Amino acid sequence: MNRNIGTGLRAALLALALLLVAAALAEPAPTYDIVYSVNNPIPAIAARVRPAVVQITSSVEIWDPATRKASVEPEGYGSATYFREADDGKGGYVLTNYHVVQDGDVFELLWLDGTKTPAEVVGYDDGSDIAVLRFTDPAPEGTEPVPLGDSDALSIGELAIIVGNPGSGEQVLFGTVTAGIISGLQREDINANNFSHKVSVIQTDAPINNGNSGGALLNAEGELVGIPTLKMGVGYTTVYEGLSFCIPISFVKGYIEQIIDNGSVVRPRMGVTVVTIDGPDEAMRRYPPAGAQVYSVEPNTPADRAGLKEKDIITEANGDRVKSSQDLVSVIDQCAEGDGVKLKVYRYKFDADDNVVAGSSFEELEMDLELEILD
Repeated sequence: MNRNIGTGLRAALLALALLLVAAALAEPAPTYDIVYSVNNPIPAIAARVRPAVVQITSSVEIWDPATRKASVEPEGYGSATYFREADDGKGGYVLTNYHVVQDGDVFELLWLDGTKTPAEVVGYDDGSDIAVLRFTDPAPEGTEPVPLGDSDALSIGELAIIVGNPGSGEQVLFGTVTAGIISGLQREDINANNFSHKVSVIQTDAPINNGNSGGALLNAEGELVGIPTLKMGVGYTTVYEGLSFCIPISFVKGYIEQIIDNGSVVRPRMGVTVVTIDGPDEAMRRYPPAGAQVYSVEPNTPADRAGLKEKDIITEANGDRVKSSQDLVSVIDQCAEGDGVKLKVYRYKFDADDNVVAGSSFEELEMDLELEILD
């Protein structure tokens, strides 16, 4: 009996030792710090970037004919990121949302250290809701531009840091830093009427609030990878938590360069006006598929030369399915001047007087055209 007990005890001790060895060799249990980084880069990034994220005050000029006096009244507030020194060594450029400055006449930058600097709008793109402003006074001592990163390299779940200035007037929380993760990429149809073109935005759970618009979304390297533009809500009443959206920096890099070089963004065009037409996914005998229907064709344009006609329904462009006018614009926005575009088109049958033949089926056509910069 004693021998059996001794044998069992030795076996139990051996099993326990093996379990302890296995536990020692196993991966350490994850901690909350891993969500951000083993070495937590946020404090160092915040120290470097906070001085470069400014508040923009947008004001309007008012003329009172009764008193014959002019005044300047604050119109709105937002954030902006200092991202480039000027080539002439005088000041530099800040990047913000167009909706932050669109109604203003006079603009002032308020830096983290309290310095106030006048600025002027260099140009904007309402299609992607961005604007670039230039200041000519020196940036505060020690303030460095924030480098632009690569938003195309982001992965869902990685660190997301937002720096901005939520609030307005006397109630601004300057240099606010929030953090979370990248919650989603290429989110479509997220729009608060601030995009006139199709923009696929970055989703993050890092909080943003009124006044954060135009600030900085940063990656774990402290690079600018997005521009906070809105949080999910209805009007001013938030109905969701942890749903914030940012414009991807890689999407607008080319537009930023155009604005600095030329003062505006010029996109190549086909030369048509289109409207969305609803319909089935695939064509039926008497029902064309959903697509972008041609409302008008400008003479002597790529669309005109390719043979597009009014009432034509564009259902595919460069291999992408087109179900709306925005879908078509999105494809064209990815092209440069001189690029070719291959279209799939459904066309009504017309009689000799160029009227649609009632009850007829449709022709399916393929067309090629070359994009141009049109006046």
